Amino acid sequence: MNIVAEKEEIIQRISEEQDESVIQAIKEILDADWKGAQDTYDPELEKELDIAIQEAERGEGRPHEEVWAEVKKRYKL
Repeated sequence: MNIVAEKEEIIQRISEEQDESVIQAIKEILDADWKGAQDTYDPELEKELDIAIQEAERGEGRPHEEVWAEVKKRYKL
């Protein structure tokens, strides 16, 4: 898929989204200072992420839907 098609798909999905928290999250991503984030390297964070990925691959994680439902309930989203 080319970049134009990718953008069109994103626009379509956003226009159909009804969850305000999802829209807010998208806005926060678009407003993020990605250049500054790319210049930051944290070896401890990378190590923790590697551990989390390995746990997920072993099936030790929780389903996204379950976690997201808990977050929505806890923060009243």
